[in-house]
Amino acid sequence: MAPTNLPQKYGKYILLRKIAMGGMAEIFRAKTIGAEGFEKQIVIKRILPHFTDDEAFVKMFIDEASIASKLQHSNIVQIYDFDSQDDRYYIAMEYVEGADLKAIVERGLKSGRPMSPAQCVWIMMELSKGLHYAHTKEYNGQPLNIVHRDISPHNVIMSHSGEVKLMDFGIAKAAQRSTKTLAGTVKGKCAYMSPEQARGKALDGRSDLFALGIMLWEMLTHKRLFLGDSDFETLSNVLKADVPPPSSVNPEVPKELDAIVLKALAKDRDHRHASVEDFGRELTRWFYSNVQDLESVSLKPYLHEIFREDIERLRTEYTEERQMTIDVGSSPSTPAVSSAAAAAAAAPLPSDRTVALPGGDIQAAETLLDGALSQGQVERALAASRGQVSNDGATVALAVGGAQGPGTGTGTGSFQQGTGAFPQGHTGTFTGQTPQRTSPIAWILLAVLLVVVGGVGWVVFKMMDAQNNRPTTSAPPAREAAAAVAASAPAGNAVLELKVDPYSAKVTADGKPVDGKITGLAKGQKVALVAEAPGYERFEDTVTITEESQRETIKLKKEAQEVTVVVRTNAEGAKLFADGRELGADGKLKAEVGQEVEIEVQPPGGESVKRKVTIRDDQPLITIEVAGAAALAKLAVSVDPNDASVTADAGSLSRQGDSWVISGLRIGEKVTIEAKKSGYRDETKTIKVENANQAMILELKKAVAADSVPAGFGDIFINAKPWAKVSVDGTPKGTTPVTVKGVKSGRHTIVLSKGSETRTRSVTVKPDQRATVVEDFGGN
Repeated sequence: MAPTNLPQKYGKYILLRKIAMGGMAEIFRAKTIGAEGFEKQIVIKRILPHFTDDEAFVKMFIDEASIASKLQHSNIVQIYDFDSQDDRYYIAMEYVEGADLKAIVERGLKSGRPMSPAQCVWIMMELSKGLHYAHTKEYNGQPLNIVHRDISPHNVIMSHSGEVKLMDFGIAKAAQRSTKTLAGTVKGKCAYMSPEQARGKALDGRSDLFALGIMLWEMLTHKRLFLGDSDFETLSNVLKADVPPPSSVNPEVPKELDAIVLKALAKDRDHRHASVEDFGRELTRWFYSNVQDLESVSLKPYLHEIFREDIERLRTEYTEERQMTIDVGSSPSTPAVSSAAAAAAAAPLPSDRTVALPGGDIQAAETLLDGALSQGQVERALAASRGQVSNDGATVALAVGGAQGPGTGTGTGSFQQGTGAFPQGHTGTFTGQTPQRTSPIAWILLAVLLVVVGGVGWVVFKMMDAQNNRPTTSAPPAREAAAAVAASAPAGNAVLELKVDPYSAKVTADGKPVDGKITGLAKGQKVALVAEAPGYERFEDTVTITEESQRETIKLKKEAQEVTVVVRTNAEGAKLFADGRELGADGKLKAEVGQEVEIEVQPPGGESVKRKVTIRDDQPLITIEVAGAAALAKLAVSVDPNDASVTADAGSLSRQGDSWVISGLRIGEKVTIEAKKSGYRDETKTIKVENANQAMILELKKAVAADSVPAGFGDIFINAKPWAKVSVDGTPKGTTPVTVKGVKSGRHTIVLSKGSETRTRSVTVKPDQRATVVEDFGGN
């Protein structure tokens, strides 16, 4: 049921139901009404009361409305209105009954029905249209120069009918924006930034293109590309931009997509597609060259299946709302909530927030890439310098660093709500006084070195606080805990330093949390250490203090993770073994990540080949090459009806059960298969051999007797992808598309040829009707 204070009249709108709540704004499903029963459902995004006096945030909210309102495109969520009511600004926007792309991908994986590569490509094709429109939009004759800067699955919403729309231009860069990002500040979601965005460089549309490439890579592989355990590690991964081909991670991804995706993800933007439009054009060319049945990849039935319960719930809500009475006397009230509490209640996972990071983070990340310091050392220094909780990444400092005078800095946070039918990111700006300081990164790196040599970095940061007139009232909680441990132990001067791998692990000593160092220990004292981290086995050990300054390493072992890999070989007919156990015909092997397995290949009539391999979760295909073995393949052909006769112009054809098998084929070779049966139309198909074990289906259609067709004339429409030359009953008719008019009713033979490839089709023409023949020659 809806909350008791809804529905409510709000200015010229009626608020029906609150569907999301962020740290800075709240989202309502609403409607507007007009004459003669006119109604239109919309969404109201309204600033929370405690942000109405925040001038910087209000300006950014206005910018979002101003930028998006100039964009009218079917692949962008539309802005209808911007106004204020009861001293609170709001945006009225398009209502999309659906879910964000992140929720869709996760629901598909959870239900065991991930989207197909073709469906993923279709979504990117649609997004490319909307994004290219935004990049090239002009207003009053002047280019807007929009760069979204926050492209991610959270900011893509899809209707249950399969419409794809981009939303949330809250931190978009545009020529007419009133608020400007301070030099050196990085805005966006770390896991979807481009290398130039992560470095705080000037951006153009190719930065958004890089984000699209990340999204497509992740959708195809079902894995995250750059995500690390912290924002810092994620930024480091982005700066490296090491991207494996999607097909090497998921063998079901067509290899032809690798080049398109990798080009979009080139580290140097000059090596990417020239524009998002070019990227979309390449995807479109692949899509229509490889998808023969558009209905089979339609998103509407797919979304209706995986979101069946959500759709039914929405229908129930609509019914309830039609029966509600409306109190026009007051607007719905919102309880007073502190911004910190609201943010904590609605914040997404740390890795998927929209953040504004100071330039010092980027310089530190680049220092790490140069190999000068370890990641842990830099992270500890950054955490101490900004008060960041670095263990779990729950808090990211948003103050702007850099050599600046006193003034107001801006930072951005995005909070996602997955409830309701319109998940929405809420982006806001926080203000704070930025004290003048000189070369903050120098202080950070100096502190790192001090941490490395003696652990006295805290003193340095105390000095920094004093210099910046920021008195420090207490030590970090982790150090208080360490002091508590020391206080409860026998008095002494011994120090125990801990090196932990992974750095994010939570460590306790005698049951109390510690952070890298325990002081006040006595020789001979025993300390019980426990370390835990997600995805790792629990570590337990008892250490005896034997030295004044003692160091111990805690290395957690990853939890056993079982994966399925596929073993293949170039030796046709060879038997495959893993640790002496024969594998099935599909070559599938289940093993734990990190496990060493001996693979043996026994080719017929040849010597066995053995290889030891280490199982990896990012290497689902293991190929064992046998020297001298021909790279041969076999093609399994299923024919319906299965008693049809089959011929092939290459390889050796044999009957095996209900199928035909063509063996002795070479990888890359083309083979033409023809199937015939009395009472059915002949079927011919040419296929390119792409792997060692390939399969295809030939389905014969029943023939229509010529004398059963009444006399008369009709038309034949003939087309081919990408093109083909056509002849009808032996008479050339030109190049597709071709419409042959005035053809006698009855059966006719159509021959389509492209290069060396020829296909024959039979078609029956009925009086005053059009027969259609469409053939797909692929990209050949």
